[in-house]
Amino acid sequence: MAVINKNLLSLNGQNQLKRSHSAMEAAIERLSSGLRINGAKDDAAGQAIANRLESSLQAGKTLTQGINNGISLMQTAEGSLDSINDILQRARELAIHAANGTLSDADRFSVNAEYQQLAEEVDRLAFSNEAFGKTPLAPAELRPLPVKLGDAAHITELLELGFESFTSGTVSLAHVPSGATNVTLEINSLGLDDDVQIITQDGKHLIGTPIDGVHTDHVWQSQDITNINTSLLTSENGFEPGASYDANLLQDAAGSYDLSSPPVELDYNDMKITYSGDGDRLVLASVDDANTEFNDGRLPENMLERVTFEKVTENLIVFVVGQGSFNARATWDDMPIEYDDPEPVSTPVSTPTNIVVSAGVGQEMDSITIAPTPSNTQSLGLEGVALDPIEKALEAMQKLEQAMGQFDGYPKSVWSAP
Repeated sequence: MAVINKNLLSLNGQNQLKRSHSAMEAAIERLSSGLRINGAKDDAAGQAIANRLESSLQAGKTLTQGINNGISLMQTAEGSLDSINDILQRARELAIHAANGTLSDADRFSVNAEYQQLAEEVDRLAFSNEAFGKTPLAPAELRPLPVKLGDAAHITELLELGFESFTSGTVSLAHVPSGATNVTLEINSLGLDDDVQIITQDGKHLIGTPIDGVHTDHVWQSQDITNINTSLLTSENGFEPGASYDANLLQDAAGSYDLSSPPVELDYNDMKITYSGDGDRLVLASVDDANTEFNDGRLPENMLERVTFEKVTENLIVFVVGQGSFNARATWDDMPIEYDDPEPVSTPVSTPTNIVVSAGVGQEMDSITIAPTPSNTQSLGLEGVALDPIEKALEAMQKLEQAMGQFDGYPKSVWSAP
């Protein structure tokens, strides 16, 4: 029979040694960490309590950082809001001034020019105010864009009361929609000839300078157009399919030029159109001279061209043809706008910002919301506002008061419950 010998004293000694070794390891761990509880084995209940306390402590630090960021966001917005408020106050002063019947047309034009600069500054502040990737003063939603004719933008998208700079060529600048009234379009050639051209969607050249013929204009010669229908009257430029060039109605005012009393008056399709003429085609009598200044492409003076429309009864395509740059501006009374659905663009929008203020373990998370404060001219109802003529100045006063009322409501509605 096999016999298993046991050494009980040795086994007891080994067990005691293991317990002593385990106790020593725990003591060293506590001495090293400085903590009484280093794991659930030390104190399961105490470990759970410690975990909750640690989680609450770390959450508190994160909450503090988030709240401080929210305060910084509000302070950033507040700085621009104060500036916009001052601008609105000044704009209202200008509106009151422009509504004064004792102002001359030139004075009211100057007052309106200052107002337009203020409106541009409002938009600049609203769109450029940014913190943490948020734009609290931008529009609350994407602005729908006016419908284009091909690539020809609606005139309101490009031109306004103040001059804007553009590059000339044979690409359509914009279109004027049917239904617009009292439209004035003005360009400044800046010394090198650029000419405005008005063409109907089916190809009738109404106003501008001749593309062909005995005295083909310098701006067209420099473009080397071989086939007008295929190179100019394209769908990209806003023309109808099958459009065919027709210059039978063209009024170019060769030999005449006058901004205040336009030498050209064209009646077409119930439209009355006037044209100042092209300063580069003024000295018609010298056309056959060796060193004639007629149609030479240089404009030391008479650099402005002006076209007016009493009422537009069909869509018109606007070109400015040349080889350089030019400035352009436009005014109008009524301007129909048909909008496309908004598409995702780079234009910033303002959205509510949630700030977590409480997130204790086992508790429901609490947060507050920083509401958007859209403050651009469109959001304030000031898009298209002008102070000239006096009738528009009177309308502007009412719209500015409404905008200031909307603006005054912002501070007390910035923070809200979710």
